[in-house]
Amino acid sequence: RSRAKEKGALILPLLSCGKDISAHAQSVGVSDVESEIDLILARASMFTAPDDISQMTICPAHRSSLGIGWRRGSQRCRVPETLSSHAHGKSRKADRGINKALSKTILKRTGIFIPVGSGKSTQFCLFMIEEIC
Repeated sequence: RSRAKEKGALILPLLSCGKDISAHAQSVGVSDVESEIDLILARASMFTAPDDISQMTICPAHRSSLGIGWRRGSQRCRVPETLSSHAHGKSRKADRGINKALSKTILKRTGIFIPVGSGKSTQFCLFMIEEIC
């Protein structure tokens, strides 16, 4: 038996996740996620809903840690140096959140996954901002 079942945790169908994310999205500076499901999938590096989404489930702990319970751990820009104009080894203070499109592009170009809502510096990430935002 899984630990989740042993602890009595309810495993929910992903499609039942329907919390209002508007305040959370605004607090982390993201405007291109439309629902709790979209947010959870994007934070799990799934930028489009899979065909078998009706078969997907989620435990309450992951729903919280990928959904509205997620908090930005650092106030620094998380855009990799190869895609920004940061000085080598220097990261800048974030003033916005990385949106879904930018997270997807960073993953595609660098192989590094940066979660939606992580910080970015508009002053030092002009290359990416002009191209994506």
